[in-house]
Amino acid sequence: MRLTILAQAIATIGLLGSGIAHAADSADQLERVTITGSNIKRSINKEGALPVEVLKKEDIAKTGASTVSQLLEGIASITGVTPGTSSTSFVPGASYASMRGMDAKYTLVLLNGRRLATYAQLEGGTDAFNDLNTLPLSVIESVEILRDGASAIYGSDAVAGVINFKTKRNYQGTDSYVRYGQTSAGDGSEQAMGVSAGIGDLDKDGYNALISFDAYHREPVFYSKHDPIKSRDFRRFGGDDNRFLSTWGGWRISPKQQYIAMPYCPSPLVTKATGQVICPIDYDQVDDQKSPRTSRYGLLSVGTKKLDANSEIYAELGLNQTQTMLRGGNNFLNAITLSPKDAAYPKDPSLIAALQAMNPNFVPGTSNITIYRGLNEGWGRDRDATSTTYHAVVGYSTSRWDWDFDASINLSGNKVVNKNQDYLTTLEDSQSTGNPSGPTYNPFIHGNPTNSLSPFQALDQNKATSALQALELKASKSELFNLPGGAAGFATGLQWWHESLESEPDANTQQGLVMNSAPQSYLKASHSILAAYGEFNLPITKQLEVQLALRGDHYNDFGNTVNPKIAFAYHPWKEVLFRGSASSGFKAPSFTQLHLTRTAYSSVKDYDLCAQQGISKSKCQANSVKIISGGNPNLQPETSDSFSLGMVFQPTKELYASVDFYRINQKKVINAIDTEDVMTNPAKYPGAIVRKPAQNGLLGDIDHINTPYQNTGGLSTSGLDIIARYDWSLGSYGKLKFENQHSRILSYKDHKLADDPWLEELDYAVETRWKNVFTTEYSYDKYSVGLTARSYAGFKNLTQAISNTSSLQGKSERVASYTAFDVYLSATPLKKLKIEGGIKNIGNRVPPYFSNSSTPGTFNGPATDLWGRTYYMNVNYKF
Repeated sequence: MRLTILAQAIATIGLLGSGIAHAADSADQLERVTITGSNIKRSINKEGALPVEVLKKEDIAKTGASTVSQLLEGIASITGVTPGTSSTSFVPGASYASMRGMDAKYTLVLLNGRRLATYAQLEGGTDAFNDLNTLPLSVIESVEILRDGASAIYGSDAVAGVINFKTKRNYQGTDSYVRYGQTSAGDGSEQAMGVSAGIGDLDKDGYNALISFDAYHREPVFYSKHDPIKSRDFRRFGGDDNRFLSTWGGWRISPKQQYIAMPYCPSPLVTKATGQVICPIDYDQVDDQKSPRTSRYGLLSVGTKKLDANSEIYAELGLNQTQTMLRGGNNFLNAITLSPKDAAYPKDPSLIAALQAMNPNFVPGTSNITIYRGLNEGWGRDRDATSTTYHAVVGYSTSRWDWDFDASINLSGNKVVNKNQDYLTTLEDSQSTGNPSGPTYNPFIHGNPTNSLSPFQALDQNKATSALQALELKASKSELFNLPGGAAGFATGLQWWHESLESEPDANTQQGLVMNSAPQSYLKASHSILAAYGEFNLPITKQLEVQLALRGDHYNDFGNTVNPKIAFAYHPWKEVLFRGSASSGFKAPSFTQLHLTRTAYSSVKDYDLCAQQGISKSKCQANSVKIISGGNPNLQPETSDSFSLGMVFQPTKELYASVDFYRINQKKVINAIDTEDVMTNPAKYPGAIVRKPAQNGLLGDIDHINTPYQNTGGLSTSGLDIIARYDWSLGSYGKLKFENQHSRILSYKDHKLADDPWLEELDYAVETRWKNVFTTEYSYDKYSVGLTARSYAGFKNLTQAISNTSSLQGKSERVASYTAFDVYLSATPLKKLKIEGGIKNIGNRVPPYFSNSSTPGTFNGPATDLWGRTYYMNVNYKF
């Protein structure tokens, strides 16, 4: 809902936030800190109106995570994590997280409460996000997760929630660590080391300086070493035989026919369920990488200097570089049609005889031949991606007249360079005209000479750079005036920031000369945002606290947006808290959605072509197809309303429980046309499917699918976050702790076009119902052991509500839920020495297979669980 009345009432106030930290033990003197979701400093044990989950350093260590993405995977409220381990990612090596089942672009990531430049490449070519791999886990002192829409506080990106990483402050001494881990199969070994050193006590010496260095390296994880993914023939899981035809190659003489394997296959041919005949070479058994080789290096320095008892200046500088070496399989010739006059048309009598033996309808010198062939003689589709990130902050803070003031300058940026092994379109041309620099590549045989391909190879270099420059002035007062319930708090401020993105594809890419890729345009775009905000924290009575906020943003390319928020916290009894909030939000379109044509590949089922070939919908298999989405400069921001209501129950210091309901409604959602809807209902999208030429009015192979962006979608989602925690003292025998986190989505409805009906997507692969994380820990003296059970919901064996149900024939109707267990052990044999170790997925549990998925197959759960059992050890020593 748009809170019009509230907006008018507090138009001069601005922003809301408040946070909650988990209750702390009482103390005589409580530190005042700023909790994520608010700009008002308050006592750290103060329960507030908004649900904020806080993980401290010791909590982080017990997860056994080696990266930030692994840490977030073990948190129930984080509904999706892409760990940067995929060799086929559009943003290789980058990692991001999402909340509320929504895309990552709706979750704001902060470092010490400040924005960072987004990753210079966009997920799917459209969605901006912050790369979690730029955050070295060793220097993270705490993580605060705000499970509430916070656009009224932070701006455009905080529709689903906020994740704020806080680094060490006022640290003295030297802290070092080394880590080693690997899978039980012997691959994916990871090594990490780091050292942090701090000098000076801010209170005693008037200054503190901290510097930290981290290095991380992980070797590849190979499909062939892990049983669930060692073959793309997933019939053993109730799925399809998804082995590629292109690995060996295929040919046909009519679009009415399926491709059949090229001659001279070294193994007996295999006929798939669709009737297609392939040479059964399994690419996953030829050292294809499930996860690429990755190296990361990070440097962080923080300095603070007191000017007097109430004032200080501070500075922060961070540098990070990630190198990802992706080995992405073969390049390929895609649906090239050869006529008898073409150079690559078969002329060798023995080859012609072999082709006629496979298809007696082939008439040499008369029949056209369409070929599909992986170029396994040449170089692969390898990419080396290097991402370099920096951030720098300089600021001044002071306390005067019971007010806290802060002024800061924030600069950050990211540069991504992708070196791609490509083939030029002249290779396709040479199939017709011949190779002027050597023999013509013969797609019908294997073992072609190197010089039949080398003249067409190109090492292309695509670059992208993002940058953020920001200024912020803010003032807050914890005790502005008195109300019956206590002192009212207030915060206000101004923010200005400038975001820019420059995408510079290689000249070959810009000119459309790269085979199997659409032209990519050069893009240089930017915008500036000026925001004013304010926040009131009003203790109406001893039991009731109300928080009001308003934020106004001016975008120089979109105009103005005003977002109010109201929240309350009500304590009818000391042991019980009721809380809730209502707010509005918005999400501006990305630069690429506005200005740039992008190309991606997606696996789709061409039902019309299958019907032409006599293949039923249930047996129609997916193939990789080029997807082209064009920029739309007329896009407008998305708008959203969010509502939450919750309860916290803490009858004793040892027992804590909370349940929070949320609902988010989005309008004018920016969508590219859904490819599955296009293939299922092609008449609904005239011109979306562009096919290659075919004779006699037959359908040809798909050349590409056009999926333009538009403000026509809608989304409505609701759910529950449930946390229960109990600490049990065993006296002289130690302590036992239990915690259960449960995130349950109650509804997830959307529509892609304005005239489409609302569809419930919940309980499909696109959105599962729940995620549960149960943790128990026993600690005694200097030792502790913990067990974590990560559980993931099952779902219907269909991608989404519009999926063709005929594909279920002969397959299980549901994908099962599953649970994986992690074990953690810790010992502190010396005061300054700590040894930690553990096993991830100790039961070597294989996630259930989603049999309706496309090549190379999908499983229900984190990608890292497919690596099987993983061991790790971490040694920490403080000097």
